[in-house]
Amino acid sequence: MKTTIKYFFIVTFCVCNLKVSIAQTVTEPKTVFGNTKSLNASNIGFFVSPGYAFTQMDGSHASLFHLRGGVSFNDKFSFGGFYNTSMNQINPVSETLPNIYMDYWSAGGFGEFTLLSNRLLHLTLPLYVGFGEVQMDDDNGEAGLGESNFFKLEPSALLEVNLHKNVRFNIGAGYRYVGQMNYRNFDQTDLSGLTGYVGLKFGLFR
Repeated sequence: MKTTIKYFFIVTFCVCNLKVSIAQTVTEPKTVFGNTKSLNASNIGFFVSPGYAFTQMDGSHASLFHLRGGVSFNDKFSFGGFYNTSMNQINPVSETLPNIYMDYWSAGGFGEFTLLSNRLLHLTLPLYVGFGEVQMDDDNGEAGLGESNFFKLEPSALLEVNLHKNVRFNIGAGYRYVGQMNYRNFDQTDLSGLTGYVGLKFGLFR
């Protein structure tokens, strides 16, 4: 009888340890630099993601600072806001006046769907919806040529790598659709185009 009880406790102990091990394997995300205990016990997280974007506008190269942040639910669905602005002097090929350049910025909201976030490498799909503005400036910051506003829609796809429990690296691309607009010698077809993205995402994801 004592032997039976002894074996019963041994088997129970092994089963409990196995359940804990399986649970940890399922819920703990794989990362490059190892896992740490989560600081967020709920299924609601938040994040901020600075990055760099590169594109073309009216035949000229444009470098953009890109920033977004928001909340996530079950590390799968995310919602928030974004802002990006030009970092270099954009020189539209259709512009006829010398010594002026174009400034660009856009802002709005986004929704994002992330697939298999527990995997070391996974896919995330942000959709940006907002508005923006272009304006011609000179070295004094005032060319007196007015500005033009537009609506923007940009579906994107990013590959993410879990560097750490609270840090992710992402790289990918999106396509910028610009609504009806006319400014100087170009229109929405000259502003629409492919955009490349690279950045980091910091947060408490779950």
